[in-house]
Amino acid sequence: MKHQENIKNKILNIKNIVQRSKIFEFLFVILIFSFLFLNLVFSQLISSIYFRFVNNDKNATVSFLEKIKILPEYQKILEMNKNIYGKTIEDEIFRQENDKKLMINNLELKLRINPKARDILYSLYQLYLAEGDRNRANDYLKRAKEVDPMINPTNTTNVTNPTNK
Repeated sequence: MKHQENIKNKILNIKNIVQRSKIFEFLFVILIFSFLFLNLVFSQLISSIYFRFVNNDKNATVSFLEKIKILPEYQKILEMNKNIYGKTIEDEIFRQENDKKLMINNLELKLRINPKARDILYSLYQLYLAEGDRNRANDYLKRAKEVDPMINPTNTTNVTNPTNK
């Protein structure tokens, strides 16, 4: 009798193991299909800038190259695109930076004429802050606050070119 119960228990254990195994197989298949489905969905969401870049859209290429300037592959990709678009593409990539530098130079020249020009001081603060030069930016903000103590960088409107009033 004990022997028969022992055999029944072993058979039940084997059935339970087989049932669990089938559940794990089913879950594994669901996991694989989920992965494949998500892979398919996300592969279709490739940035549109990439497709424009691949299709030789010059503006998209300039935008792309502006964003990857810090990467080690940048120079290689730039050279490839110089062959496609010519040497002027590099000027276009750095145009925004060069415009900022030119604006900073012009504002600093105007500041020599009027060292207490609040708008120029604040504009220089914003430009240097945008470039990441916090020390210079804070110096200009301090000078602007000396002229107008009510200046508050969080509440002031964006003053970038005070000469266009």
